[in-house]
Amino acid sequence: MTIIDKLHEQFGQQIALEEVSPDVMRVYAPFFHEDGDMLSMYLEIQKNGEILIRDFGNTLMRVSYTFDIESSNKKNILSNIVKSNHGILDDGELMLPTNLSQLPQAIFQFSQLVAKVSNVDILRRETVKSLFFDYLNEYLTTNLSAYNIIRDAKPSNDKSLIVDYEISGSKPLFLFGVNETSKAAKVVISCLTFQKQKIPFRSLVIHEDFGSLTSFYRNQITNAVDKQFTSLEDFKTEGLDYIQRELAS
Repeated sequence: MTIIDKLHEQFGQQIALEEVSPDVMRVYAPFFHEDGDMLSMYLEIQKNGEILIRDFGNTLMRVSYTFDIESSNKKNILSNIVKSNHGILDDGELMLPTNLSQLPQAIFQFSQLVAKVSNVDILRRETVKSLFFDYLNEYLTTNLSAYNIIRDAKPSNDKSLIVDYEISGSKPLFLFGVNETSKAAKVVISCLTFQKQKIPFRSLVIHEDFGSLTSFYRNQITNAVDKQFTSLEDFKTEGLDYIQRELAS
């Protein structure tokens, strides 16, 4: 069975191929960007008979018009989105290897991959989420420069229990950033362990989004720590005054 026969079997006459070089064919199929342009999709026949679906960089070129993807952090986010959708990102190009028997399903998968990468709103949300600790660190470094702050402090013999920021004082303030359930669980374990070890400290948690935690972990962390701010914005509003009062007492 030829490639076009296989595709017609799945898509009927809605799909067509155009040869652009001896081993590369462009796919014309009813998959579109939000602005109505058809997705750029090509099939490259490999020497071993496998098929590589690729876009020759068109998708990221379109994304770059409205979203800056040059920073290493944003490139990592983009790479994770591609991997989670079973694709390959190679020098700005999206690819998906497949074979003839799986080609129709792979074309559907590739169209979903392009849609995810093209969704600038998703990229922006993922960027903001991943930058939570960068924003927190920048704010603390800028506004608490008068205090002695230790990053990644290890106040106990168990070196796996790490405090994001220890602010020195008569009773040190252990500050944690929490952006997901797994981090909340680590903070709960750390604080309870420090308490059992009779380590003197006060604990402060700054959440990216307290409401995104499960009710179980919201209760657990509320019972384990001394003070919480439900978002970074809340901390920016009242957090510095709280820290000053704590360290002055």
